[in-house]
Amino acid sequence: MKRILLALLMIFLPMAPAHSSTLVTLSAPTNKLADGRFINNELAISISPGGDLGKALEIKPSSNRTWLIDPGLIEEIVELTDGYVYLDQEGDDVEVAPFELANTWLEKLKSLIGNNRVVALTYGAPSQSFLDRAAPGELSIYNALSKLRLEALINREVSAPGKSEVKGEPVLIARNSYASLRKSIKITNSLITSEEVEDLRLGLAKTLNPALSKENAFLISKSYSVAIKDANNKLRISPGNYTITAKNYDLPVTVINDFTEQVTLDLVVTTTNSRVLAEQVPRITIDGQSQIQIMVPLEVIASGDTALRLQLLTLKGDPIGLQKRIPLRLAVIPPITTWLTTGMAIILLLAAIVQSVRRVKSRRGK
Repeated sequence: MKRILLALLMIFLPMAPAHSSTLVTLSAPTNKLADGRFINNELAISISPGGDLGKALEIKPSSNRTWLIDPGLIEEIVELTDGYVYLDQEGDDVEVAPFELANTWLEKLKSLIGNNRVVALTYGAPSQSFLDRAAPGELSIYNALSKLRLEALINREVSAPGKSEVKGEPVLIARNSYASLRKSIKITNSLITSEEVEDLRLGLAKTLNPALSKENAFLISKSYSVAIKDANNKLRISPGNYTITAKNYDLPVTVINDFTEQVTLDLVVTTTNSRVLAEQVPRITIDGQSQIQIMVPLEVIASGDTALRLQLLTLKGDPIGLQKRIPLRLAVIPPITTWLTTGMAIILLLAAIVQSVRRVKSRRGK
């Protein structure tokens, strides 16, 4: 009977709540431009005592805690340790010496996380709803890289990002620029896997953080536009102006690779009119930080002005960098003109000889 009563009590008495792990989230919208400068000094203030991120670590160690950490934020704090540059209200650069409080903050974080579970947030805490619609495949790349980045930063294994809880939409300027910038740097990243290019690809995720102000989102998106254009221009065709006087001519074209990695590319050559014909060139391979000269076979059909359009392509046929236009001046003398000119020269020479012979005979007759 006592056992029955005890069972009934267990049913009707409220169950004690299960002891769940305490969540600590470390994330903040970026204020860092693609060139490494900070828009303001807010991050340094935030990790200082009394700042939001400083207060976040004012807790005692616990074995029952889960940390949700944005690797993009940790990378920016690491950058403060070696000194950094931020812009003042007039937009001028302000240089700051190595910031010791950043080292203190990072050491305290490593001490607090101990053996706790650590989960990597998606790099830069971008809008989940926007990426689900616009670039779900890219979101998967961000998450995979976020895990690797955070593990390298804190020197321990972490869990990969799951479904992000970041609510809201990015500001309009970030949404409008994201698609073209993502496509451009993704193509470059298919050829170049350096950290420099990976940083630009990941950095675009930061522009999609819904907590960014319109002003900061504009400045950061613009900086990534410039940086990605500069990166793509590291694979380029050297311009030039040429005058061609032969019917068949091998035009020297210089292709430059300023990246440290070797790349293999296709070069497609088209003409702007029918005055000249261009043959396609074989696939080219360029070592890192070097250049190569390609000979483009040309056949001149008629004299005049024309131009070549040259475009570098990945092996999948995606254009990389800007199309280059090389103007040509064609000054080839047609064969019939050559024959006529040569014939006239021979006739004039014979006439001169005949005239000289007549003069000699005339003198002898006298």
